[in-house]
Amino acid sequence: MAAVWAILRKECRSEWRTRYGLNAALLFAVATLTGVSFAVGRLPDRTDLLSALLWVVLLFASLASLAHAFVKEVEGHTLTLLRLVASPTAIALGKLLFNLLFLGVLEVVTVPLFLILMGGPPPRWGAFLLVLGLGSLALAATTTLVGAVVSQTRGRGALFAAVSLPLLMVVLAAGVSGLRAQWDGNPIGPDVRLLAAYAAAVLGASVLLYDHLWED
Repeated sequence: MAAVWAILRKECRSEWRTRYGLNAALLFAVATLTGVSFAVGRLPDRTDLLSALLWVVLLFASLASLAHAFVKEVEGHTLTLLRLVASPTAIALGKLLFNLLFLGVLEVVTVPLFLILMGGPPPRWGAFLLVLGLGSLALAATTTLVGAVVSQTRGRGALFAAVSLPLLMVVLAAGVSGLRAQWDGNPIGPDVRLLAAYAAAVLGASVLLYDHLWED
């Protein structure tokens, strides 16, 4: 846990010094929401479009930044040094926690702005935050694993998107369905269970693979 915490602090300090990833994600989200709100107006009665739009904005705003979780270590030639002081699993878990924190900051800004600009109906906050939280966990876990897999390959930017998007279709579908259900007053149980099961499966596979991933 000490190593995981050290990796998390390193990632936070590195991002705070440049703020490149967070600024880029926030700029994309704000620009997209502003453009869509001017183009289609407020959609208070279209919960299907609202839930889909929110998840699409969050997904694409975060993907470009989360793709660099391991790439900057490879490009900066610091991955070997990290492995001397921490295990691959500890490094990956620290980066996973940073990705979760990154998504949390992004959502704190994006979600209220989305509700204001798009005229979304008041959410059932408990169900809304549960779906958003589990979806964010599954999103962070998947992108962290894929980032570790493709970090030392050529064309990793395009490869990251090509591998991540098919894996995230389950998260996107369940997240959209869950948000729509909570707005429509329907039960969110099936979508929550699917998101939780998917996140648990990805996390379990990640813990098993990280120690072997960088050895092969």
